[in-house]
Amino acid sequence: MALTLYADGVENPASRQRIAEAADLLGASYAVPCGGRLIAVENTPQASDVYGRPPLRGTATLAVGHERRGLPRATLAAAEETIVIPTASRTVTTLNVAAAAAVAGWYVLRGSGPQARAAHPGRRWPAVLLSGDDHVEVGSSLRSAAAFGLQEVLLDDRGAGWFDGPHARRREARAAARRHKNPLHVRPAQLGVTAGFGEVVVITPWGPGRPVSRERFARGRRLVVVIGLAPEQVQASPGARIRTATLGLRPTSCAPLRLVASIALAEIARQTGRPAGRGPAPAPRWPAYKREVKLAADGELLILDPAVLLDYLVRILASRRPDLRLVQPMTT
Repeated sequence: MALTLYADGVENPASRQRIAEAADLLGASYAVPCGGRLIAVENTPQASDVYGRPPLRGTATLAVGHERRGLPRATLAAAEETIVIPTASRTVTTLNVAAAAAVAGWYVLRGSGPQARAAHPGRRWPAVLLSGDDHVEVGSSLRSAAAFGLQEVLLDDRGAGWFDGPHARRREARAAARRHKNPLHVRPAQLGVTAGFGEVVVITPWGPGRPVSRERFARGRRLVVVIGLAPEQVQASPGARIRTATLGLRPTSCAPLRLVASIALAEIARQTGRPAGRGPAPAPRWPAYKREVKLAADGELLILDPAVLLDYLVRILASRRPDLRLVQPMTT
């Protein structure tokens, strides 16, 4: 099996660098599409959950797009499959594009069971301790935590400046966290905070340990999950259970916190679940074309941009026939 991560329209050089690092961690390639199946990562009505799919067989390209505009319509039309990373927040509904590439690539390669259903998923979440020294990595990780449904995170801020750093650094960190709409409660914490819990699970990017997919995370706040520290750095109270869980990533010289934390939080969210009874989002009800464009009166000339009509037709066909592969025509 072979996977390539494809950044289609991603403009930020730092984001492209992180996507390349995600590919390295996954043992994937980072380049132009490599052939095989094209899988789009996008929040569309026809997208299927990244959870509950079999492991990749064969060759595939995983495409992620611009953070605001998403993937181009031509890429979505050419994709054989579109997947979405489920989120639980009402305000933070997307991940950083590199984090999304890491999460989607991890599940596409390994597969997983479906996301659990529970009456009160929030009560099943463990406590989470993040530890990081880079302000943007910390901010992006906090964005993922909020998106997946966490209400509180313990943060061991090792010089990242989230709480009391220079103003410019704090501004960048909060921008990465989407703090203007991120309701997450971030509590300052030190390493010794883990000694107050009866169970501790340290998640590492690679190395020995139980695979995270086999670890039981939906145990409520009796358990604290530690991300960003090595097992030997974590303290536990006498008699407490401390375990190591691994993501099974390829050992590299760089494992950015946002990538490791986002994959780990995605797996915790899969196990803690979403509210029982919440089905897939309903397909949009596209308005009739005559409601989109004001009709001209008799004798008047209506000038219509063909791109508007084409966009309408593509949306109608995509909503009514998701099995069709739509390819945008070339224009001159």
